[in-house]
Amino acid sequence: MSPRAGLLVRRAGELAFLSASVARKLVPLPRLTKIPWDTAQMALVGGEVLAVLELGAPSGQLVVCEVEGQALALSGLSAERAGFWPEHDSGVNVDGEHVPALDLAAALKHFRQIAEPTKDEAP
Repeated sequence: MSPRAGLLVRRAGELAFLSASVARKLVPLPRLTKIPWDTAQMALVGGEVLAVLELGAPSGQLVVCEVEGQALALSGLSAERAGFWPEHDSGVNVDGEHVPALDLAAALKHFRQIAEPTKDEAP
């Protein structure tokens, strides 16, 4: 098994793995601004406006990621530690236990479905 670099995060009490190929940095939770006509929130991080994907209750920090070539911030995660762990299925093996990878593709798909207007709402 080859080692995978990344970040262990807690989401709703469950431990998950976020690959270093996605995770860019951790920042203290800045002020979030809700977009009035959308379900999205935005945050100013390092001079850049980022969409914020809420994955749970606020934890006091954002995980800035790059997904599908775009920077975005994840809230609702508590970073536990960064490091290298043996690869195991889609996640990693940490101290003899399997830690699954955080499924950002599913989270983004859910977020996009919520953000898209229904036929009844479309102009």
